Amino acid sequence: MSLPEPTDVIAPREDVPYSTFDFLTQMMEGAYPHGIALEYHDLVLISQVDDAQMTNVWCVHAEDGSMIESLNLDAFRTATELEETLDESVAYDPADREEWVNSR
Repeated sequence: MSLPEPTDVIAPREDVPYSTFDFLTQMMEGAYPHGIALEYHDLVLISQVDDAQMTNVWCVHAEDGSMIESLNLDAFRTATELEETLDESVAYDPADREEWVNSR
């Protein structure tokens, strides 16, 4: 699967005015339109935000394009919780959704 080119790298970030926390907070606030892609370490996060239904869902893809999971950001209380969940995916480095679901 061909993923859209990420418009920004949200992690890791060095020597830039915006922190990873800033990007995650903006994601949780629904600041990104449908289809936007962001890079988080080796993951590609693609917005599935739907203004009509008010859902704030992001699909998490591995570098090769395989989907790992979908995250409903409304289920997270803080950007820190979201970051911990993403870091868990980065640390485990699943090849695809099946491997990720079976590991949990």
